[in-house]
Amino acid sequence: METSTIRIAIRKLPDQFDRSRITTVLDEIECALMDDGGVYVRAYADSMTITIEVPTNQLIDAAACLKDIGLV
Repeated sequence: METSTIRIAIRKLPDQFDRSRITTVLDEIECALMDDGGVYVRAYADSMTITIEVPTNQLIDAAACLKDIGLV
């Protein structure tokens, strides 16, 4: 299965996300995409970026869901 990658700068997260608890943010993103968009993703972070790996055939669904929660 082919995957696409979405990257989000941690410093640009909306205020509703607690930047000091990045593992919680990752869980929230994964749950929102699964529950609202039906998209199973893998999210992880380094010190500056959140990376979300999405099956390419569900990229549009993932982008729409991320837009709904204010991340894109």
